[in-house]
Amino acid sequence: MIKVLIAEDEFPLLRGIAKLIEKADQDFSVVMLAKNGKEALEYLENHEVDVVFTDINMPLVDGLQILKYIKEEKPWIISVVISGYQDFSYAQQAIRYEAKRYLIKPIENHELCVLLQELKDQILSQKETKKDMLLKKLLFGKKQIGNSEYESRNSEEKIEFRNVYPVYMVAKAYCTSNIEESEFDSEFWNNVDFRIFLKNEIQSLIGTYTYYGKYLNEIIVLLETEATENIELTVAKYLQRKEHIFPIAIIAGDVCTDIFEIGNIVSQLRKKLRRNWKYGRCEVINEVNKCSLFRMKKSTEESLQYMIKQGKFKGFQELLTEIQKQMEEENITQYDLEETLKKILMFIQTYETGFLNEEISNPTREINDIIMRSNSLSEIFEEFVFWCQRLMFPKAEENTAALVRRVDAFIQDHYTERITTKMLAQEFGLVPSYLSRLFREYKGVTPNHYIQNIRIERSKEMLLNCPTVMTKDIALMVGYVDASYFFKVFKKNTGLSPSEYRMNELSK
Repeated sequence: MIKVLIAEDEFPLLRGIAKLIEKADQDFSVVMLAKNGKEALEYLENHEVDVVFTDINMPLVDGLQILKYIKEEKPWIISVVISGYQDFSYAQQAIRYEAKRYLIKPIENHELCVLLQELKDQILSQKETKKDMLLKKLLFGKKQIGNSEYESRNSEEKIEFRNVYPVYMVAKAYCTSNIEESEFDSEFWNNVDFRIFLKNEIQSLIGTYTYYGKYLNEIIVLLETEATENIELTVAKYLQRKEHIFPIAIIAGDVCTDIFEIGNIVSQLRKKLRRNWKYGRCEVINEVNKCSLFRMKKSTEESLQYMIKQGKFKGFQELLTEIQKQMEEENITQYDLEETLKKILMFIQTYETGFLNEEISNPTREINDIIMRSNSLSEIFEEFVFWCQRLMFPKAEENTAALVRRVDAFIQDHYTERITTKMLAQEFGLVPSYLSRLFREYKGVTPNHYIQNIRIERSKEMLLNCPTVMTKDIALMVGYVDASYFFKVFKKNTGLSPSEYRMNELSK
């Protein structure tokens, strides 16, 4: 409800205005009828309202003093003057104190209805913005935030929420390091009609707040409702209704009783999703579909160790095919898939005498990179097998420097296009993880980060050399299809938004 205070010294008129407002729009509730300015100020000092309708000439404290108090102490409150005087000086002072409107008595019903709709639109927009800012702070700001930081009357009004339900969504696969924009369409979430579906399904829905999660393929959706809802059932209906480009996992939390805990709740949901999402499946994660732990057969583990010790790669490869089949039959979770592949790498590190430790700088990241590049379990194993062969039978790369130079030249020529490590590997006849390692050795960064750095540097040049070109167009020109993702990457790299960078540099 939109709370209204009316200050008017003529009581019949005061009651009449209150009835007019509540009859014109049921979303407005008159919470205080002040017979003079003093009563109005005393109420405002101890209560929150959204709109104040005030007369000018009143005993004890006049309307201008109320307007002054609102502007200085509670600027979020919208003030409207109701007066029997058409005196221009009064109107001037009302404008100085930022009154929304100056109404002349008697108030016409049509004029009031139009004004109330304007007020409602403005107030709802303001509340949405304030809620959005608070939720961003709670999700991405400090770990612990006390209520006093947001409830202090000197900073901002108390922000009230009804029932808030957190929903975490991940597409393609769970990411533990990074995902290349070109390997996951940044416009994917824009094309997902989840918000429209929720609006149609949840009758009591007040607002939907959507944010990118930790990585590009993750989003956080916070739903505010008037009534309690079965959100898990609703998201399950969404997944069942259509095919999706990528597998999507959704986990829905219970209603949040303390909004200041929302960051911790979302973090726990993400962890729970990671442990229980079956690789390649569209599903809602809940207690019912919890997965049993995947384990390689003991005989398979012993055979793997033997093949590695003896250097029998064909036998090793056949065993990996068996493991892949077992995983497909048991609907393995991504978490267990990664743990199993790490265990196989550990066997190679332990039993392969020719193995060099520097071949694997970060097994967790490199395995996850393989998963994020792949679209199926067979693709994961194809690249993993090739990588294991390189680890077990390392070959000296005679022209590594020349190869990296060729890759660099290719990137320089094609950075405005969609380039992935996988595409580069295919172009130069290598496995993605191997190419990434070679490139990082010579350039200090992965191909993905190298491409990103080039795009950011080119965008900086264009921001300064082409001041009339819009930033969203520059984003497209340097290879970013999604302008919002470009802004995010640019700020992460420079500490400034593209427009801030342009303004700062051009003002020097």
